[in-house]
Amino acid sequence: MIVKLIYLFEFIVTFLVFTNYICRKEYQTGVNFFISITLLVRSYGELMIACSNSLDMALFAYIMLYFGSAFLPTLIFISAARLCKVEMPIVTEIATMSYSGMIFLLALTIGKSDIYYGRVWLIKNVTEYGSYTSLGKEYGPGHTFYTIMVVGYAVAFLWLAYRTYRMKNRVSRKIVTEVAVIAMSIIGLYIFQRVSATSFSFISVAYFIATVLSVRVFSNTELHNLTDSILDSFTENGDEGFVVFDKHENFINANEKAKEIYPEISDLFVGKKVTEENSNFSKQVVAKVREYLYGLLEPENDAVVTVGENKYEIKMNDIQLRKGGEPEGVFVEIENVTVRENIAAMEAKYSRDLEADVEKKGQSIRNMQNSLVLGLATLVESRDSSTGDHIVRTLKGVEIFTEQLKKSQTLEMSDRHFYAVKLATAMHDLGKIAIDNEILRAHGGSVERDETIIRLHTEEGARIVRKVLAGISDVEEGRKFIEIAVAIANYHHERWDGSGLPYGLRGKEIPLEARIVAYVDALDTLMDDGDKKGKKSFNEAFDIIVNKIGTEFDPDLGADFVKCRKELSEIYEGL
Repeated sequence: MIVKLIYLFEFIVTFLVFTNYICRKEYQTGVNFFISITLLVRSYGELMIACSNSLDMALFAYIMLYFGSAFLPTLIFISAARLCKVEMPIVTEIATMSYSGMIFLLALTIGKSDIYYGRVWLIKNVTEYGSYTSLGKEYGPGHTFYTIMVVGYAVAFLWLAYRTYRMKNRVSRKIVTEVAVIAMSIIGLYIFQRVSATSFSFISVAYFIATVLSVRVFSNTELHNLTDSILDSFTENGDEGFVVFDKHENFINANEKAKEIYPEISDLFVGKKVTEENSNFSKQVVAKVREYLYGLLEPENDAVVTVGENKYEIKMNDIQLRKGGEPEGVFVEIENVTVRENIAAMEAKYSRDLEADVEKKGQSIRNMQNSLVLGLATLVESRDSSTGDHIVRTLKGVEIFTEQLKKSQTLEMSDRHFYAVKLATAMHDLGKIAIDNEILRAHGGSVERDETIIRLHTEEGARIVRKVLAGISDVEEGRKFIEIAVAIANYHHERWDGSGLPYGLRGKEIPLEARIVAYVDALDTLMDDGDKKGKKSFNEAFDIIVNKIGTEFDPDLGADFVKCRKELSEIYEGL
């Protein structure tokens, strides 16, 4: 019973291996799939022989057993040779498979001819652990071909192991050792079976060992073959190095460029962990791979390292043997970014220099514009004896007011916007240049005269501003400045409650820039010629403005205007 259970267990394991290959669709990969088939058929044949009740049933089961015995050594050797990167000519593979096919055909004569087995009989084995059946046989001359095959593969595997051990940087010695164990266990136990008198099939134990180890070995074969294909696909790119590790941090492969960057790679054994902690390769690459495998480093977090005079960017990506499966390794890309970073640094410097040059030239243009604006404003003021230095005082007052507004952050305005308001203030009375001198210079004017001046100089001011500044309208900053200057020139006499001129706008219908200038312009006007009842002192004029906050002047700006009292008073000291 124990023997039957052993054979049954062997069959179950090989069936699971075969099922695993089917589920992973590895029947598309060739030789390893056929190995799983032959292992399954052979183990089932072994189980049937142990359970046979007749010679015919045992002979049929023996044919199944020989299907595996004939083809397994050849298939395992072909797979091992590929794993060990030994190129076998297609003619050699066909010849070896044909030889195995010949042995299987000879096995088909068992019980019908004495070519392979001279005589066969059924043996009932009874032990203290239970009973099982086996096949007794006398070897015929054809069986010599099988013995030659086994001895031949014994020599071939020894040669393969020796050759592969010399290729330390191409093939994992651990995998080669496992392949050697598979092959030598089959060959060794076959020889033991021939010289021993036992009816128990020790060769089945060898094939069971082959089944267990093949799962690991042939999975590693896939990873190695895949990495070889990946590296081969990048051989034409001479500027990038590539290194492959398995999921256990073991070194698998690297291209020549990677070895050029890190010469210590040439001394590594495939399938071994990097133990030298002080090398550049260990500190710059292996440490990053370890962090990546432990989930401490995201794929997008590329590292830049320095080796000699060059800088390299290290990128990592998972290696998956099948879509949706677990990562089996890490593919490390080492890209030389020295030139790229130098170009980026040069571009950044050029950009900074260009910005500085543009700012310098822009400032020169703004200075010219300032001079033009102030010159035009001074020309206007020189025609009006009643206003005198009105332009200078208003400019200073608006500058103080806008600085307070910036400080309090009452308004969401940029520094450049505030600066434009201050500069445009110098043009708020530019329309006076279009008013007849007799009207402008008349003494003791009436209300009608004042309204006429206001209507004329605001509307004309807006028109002249557009015309004078037309030359800067082709750039965004110029267009915005024109818009601000026109708003101030046209609407600085409008009042919050709608009592102003020339359009009677109220509240936020009045542009914000004009509402700001209105405070300071009205203050200076009260101190210059009052409201036809005489000039006012600073305190009198300031109190009048404060009392009109919310009626004539924007209440949202009132608190900031009040805070400017001391600084504004300094403008008028000594007047």
